[in-house]
Amino acid sequence: MVASTGTRGALQATGDSTGRSSGSFILPLLFLSFILPLYFQVAGLQLSGYRMVLLIFFVPAMIRWFDGSGGYYAPDYLILGFAFWTVLAIVFHHGFSRWEYNGIAFVEATGPYFIARWLIRDEHAFRAFVRWMFIAVLLMLPFSLNQFISNNSVLLDLFSKVGNVYPTIPLEPRLGFFRAQGPMPHPILYGVFCSVAFSLVWYVLGNDRGFTYKVSRSGGVFLATFVSLSAGAWLAIMVQLGLMTWKNVFAFLQKKWNMLLYMLGGLYLFLEIAADRPPAQLFAAYLTFKKSTAFNRINIFIYASDDVMRNPIFGLGFNPWTRPRWMLGSVDNFWLVIALRYGLPALIFLVSAIIVIYVILGRAQLPSRLENFRLGYLFSLTGFCIAAVTVHVWDATLCLLMFLLGAGLWMVNAKEESDQPQSEMKQSGRRRIRYTRFGSEDT
Repeated sequence: MVASTGTRGALQATGDSTGRSSGSFILPLLFLSFILPLYFQVAGLQLSGYRMVLLIFFVPAMIRWFDGSGGYYAPDYLILGFAFWTVLAIVFHHGFSRWEYNGIAFVEATGPYFIARWLIRDEHAFRAFVRWMFIAVLLMLPFSLNQFISNNSVLLDLFSKVGNVYPTIPLEPRLGFFRAQGPMPHPILYGVFCSVAFSLVWYVLGNDRGFTYKVSRSGGVFLATFVSLSAGAWLAIMVQLGLMTWKNVFAFLQKKWNMLLYMLGGLYLFLEIAADRPPAQLFAAYLTFKKSTAFNRINIFIYASDDVMRNPIFGLGFNPWTRPRWMLGSVDNFWLVIALRYGLPALIFLVSAIIVIYVILGRAQLPSRLENFRLGYLFSLTGFCIAAVTVHVWDATLCLLMFLLGAGLWMVNAKEESDQPQSEMKQSGRRRIRYTRFGSEDT
């Protein structure tokens, strides 16, 4: 599934010191901009903090990808295919009248991914990524707790004195509390954003640390996610906890993940045959706070799926989808929105990229110290992907998904890079060591 590993040279052998040096300020800049609620208009474009960061570093990231120093992998091309198809679909339906949207959508789809591919090429950069994501969650937590209890959005009120901010969403209380929105456009986006950090903090920052350290750090992420009172964000955490439990309970089994996949596949087939409605509808019906929400999601799935089948190539663009008059226009399913708006090819490109990432990382032979890094990464990605069945994601939360997809591919070749003898590294100043996909040619 690896397209090519390219010519690596001394930069990759040392973990790409240039990338690590750049990441020392780009990573915090990016993650702090993710939680900045300010935005402003420039020539019809709505530019927020993170969009400015993406625009600034998009070209350098693409240059670093083109030079081959980080290798070339199948997901790279699939993500590019996804981004190009979304642009093509919008042009097909609306011509170039939506050029602002197309430009920003392309940068948001590819920018975070290739910035991650550029900056995260070893375990040190990966740990820095997790650390800054954790810091971002902690910075939002006190304000989110306040909103959870008092319904006062301190962050949005504070930044509104400086410029334009996202509006506070008026939502009815749940469980006797208010839904925390944080600095983001919606509580769902805030909750899903925070949930991504849960497994990563446990397995990466907590690697070789005690149980108390792990619980205290991941507990903060759990609390930040909880106060969103979003079933989709809670689902992401529950999936990660379930995978962590499965890993510990069946630690003695070598094929425990194969067994889990077979069991889930068997359960799906059983529900497909025995249930009175498709598994996707059952999934939507029982993972909600209210029956009315479940009813609405089932109808959304039925009517939107019919539109996808009637418009499979380019979707509907921004044209209205077919539904009864009493139904709202929102679609609470990220994957369905992709197919509905851009067509099935866009969905296939994106889902294929994710599947390939699972396959190549699952087969990667990692040093024992990096096993936990892989678990944390894949558990977080799984939680996000499953939660996205019940929610739509956009803005900084969507960019976090794209960044996450690009952040783990360094592990594919982590073993051959980390196993280079120290003596060869010391001699790198006197002679250049050539690397192939099979290791050093000098061995």
